[in-house]
Amino acid sequence: MNENESYVFFRVAEGEGPIGAQGVPLSPGRSLAVDRAFMPMGMPVWLDTTDPLRENAPMRFLVVAQDTGSAIKGPVRGDVFWGFGEEAARRAGLMKQKGQYYLLLPKSAERFAPQS
Repeated sequence: MNENESYVFFRVAEGEGPIGAQGVPLSPGRSLAVDRAFMPMGMPVWLDTTDPLRENAPMRFLVVAQDTGSAIKGPVRGDVFWGFGEEAARRAGLMKQKGQYYLLLPKSAERFAPQS
């Protein structure tokens, strides 16, 4: 633990699954860990990247910012919760893809955007 700041303590979780920083159970392939300094919990995000298990295969899907992590620092960083099992472990272990994400805001938020 003294050598790895990202060390995580595990415990047995009862119920629907692990609880994220938003206080709700994480959904495999739909929950995203983010840096709270740059993105609020509950923000819907369109993720555009590539599949770590299939070379150059596009991966585009909707996720929700529901968790944080000590290694997730910066404005455009994220970590998808892949769930449990062999494939989820493989995907999580290999996922270091670059990509883009788009914050999905309601049209009413337009009135708060800076005008140029």
